[in-house]
Amino acid sequence: MEIIAEKQRKRKRLAFKFKAYSTIIFFSLLIVFALYLLIQTNIFKIKNIEVVQLNINQSETQKIIGKYKIFLAGQSKIKAILGTDNILVWENSEEFLKSQPHISEFSIEKDYLNREVKIKISDREKFGIWCLSGQNPSNCWWFDKYGLIFEKAPLVEGEMIYKINDFSGRDLKIGDLAISGYLFQNLSKIFGVLEKLEINIRTFQLSELSSQEISTESALYPKIYFSLRIDPNLSIATLQSLKKTGWNKIEYIDLRVENRAFYKLK
Repeated sequence: MEIIAEKQRKRKRLAFKFKAYSTIIFFSLLIVFALYLLIQTNIFKIKNIEVVQLNINQSETQKIIGKYKIFLAGQSKIKAILGTDNILVWENSEEFLKSQPHISEFSIEKDYLNREVKIKISDREKFGIWCLSGQNPSNCWWFDKYGLIFEKAPLVEGEMIYKINDFSGRDLKIGDLAISGYLFQNLSKIFGVLEKLEINIRTFQLSELSSQEISTESALYPKIYFSLRIDPNLSIATLQSLKKTGWNKIEYIDLRVENRAFYKLK
């Protein structure tokens, strides 16, 4: 009886090993087959890439797509092996978008059935120029409507574009916010208030960041002091009233105290 039982145990062990090895071989072959489909066949190869460009030229678009492919290949060994022609490796990436601050959108849509990829690329809109120290052209930067520094800018004169001369002594680099969110919101409102009142001033001076104050620079209008902590729309009625006095008769206007206005006549 013991001999028969031992033989049965051996048969069970052999059967278990056979099933285990068979399962391992099956899944190994399945993985090899899947890798063959992924790498050696065209089943996942991209047939067409459609690009929708907004405010960006063709040459710059191709550069960005080239950078994206390099980015993909560096994400993992699997993606590098599959290659950037494989539709499976293409995906939206906040990390890549952050690495390209001069664009505001880089989105991808995939059609697996037709093996097509649609890319939407938008250039970041230039809202104004921020100059550190106000003089050195190498320290001027374009900023967008949210206050994001995203590209080197030339030193410009005149009132064609918003320009902030920053004498605070700090450093800025691409990807930084020129000033924090709510302060920049009020700065944008200052731009809007002046436009609404047809006051053609687009150059401003920021002396100290800690004071959170900004002033206008213009030879045609009195200097106007604003607090970036206060909504400038509260001062519209005051400015409208002073406008009737005549800008050429006023030396400066101080709006840095909430619900109060100070001004000096020449």
